[in-house]
Amino acid sequence: MRKCFFKMALCVLAIPATAVLAELPTPAAAPVSWELRFRFQDPQRVSVVVPGQADPVVYWYMLYTVENPGDLEIDYLPRFELVTDTLKVVPSEVKVSPEAFQAIRRRSGDPLLLTPEKILGQLLCGKEHAKHGVAIWRDFDPRARAFRIYAQGLAGEMTRVKNPGFEPKKPETDANKRYFILHKTLEIPYKLPAGPTDRYRAIPVRQTDKQRWVMR
Repeated sequence: MRKCFFKMALCVLAIPATAVLAELPTPAAAPVSWELRFRFQDPQRVSVVVPGQADPVVYWYMLYTVENPGDLEIDYLPRFELVTDTLKVVPSEVKVSPEAFQAIRRRSGDPLLLTPEKILGQLLCGKEHAKHGVAIWRDFDPRARAFRIYAQGLAGEMTRVKNPGFEPKKPETDANKRYFILHKTLEIPYKLPAGPTDRYRAIPVRQTDKQRWVMR
C-alpha cells in the first residue's frame, strides 16, 4: 500500500434532534491518521439550461484539488454538505446533470476536472497523482445570509460516541442507533451579503478565522 495527502476539513454532528450530547468530541491536536491535502476555491453560482426544464436551474459549486501526501493509497470517498443559517441541509450531488458539469468545466478552464462521480476511488500518493474535483449543490434557501460547508473524507480520524437518545427496548435501527460514528471534517463558514432579490449577484465571503476541523 502507498500513502497520500489531502487537507480540507469540516465537522458538524449530524444526529436526530431528540439526541443531545453534553459535550461534543474534538479532533486530536496533531493528526492521528492519514490526511489529504485539500486546496479549494470559494463557491460560485451558475445558472444552467437543462433539457426538460422551462426555467434555468441554479447551482452552486466549489472547485478543489485533492492530493495524497502520505505513503499509503487512500480510497477517496468525499462527502460535502452545505448547511445554511436557516438550518437547511443541502448535500452535494454525485450524479449531477451533464449540462451543469459542462458549464462548470468551461468556466473553470480546467480540462482535468473530474465529475463528482468519477473522482471517487483510489487516490495514489504524490503530487503527480492529485485529482481536480468539484462539489455541486442545488440552489438553497433564498433567505439564507450565511452558510457552512462541511467536507468529509479528507482524514482518517474517527470516533464513536453513545447516542443519549437510544431506546434499548426498541430494535437498533438507523432511527435508533446505539452509537454515532463521527469523522474528522473540515468546516468552512461563509457570509452571504445579499438578500433574496440580489441572490443572482451574491458573492460568498469566507470567514477564514473561523475555518476549523470538527468531528461530525
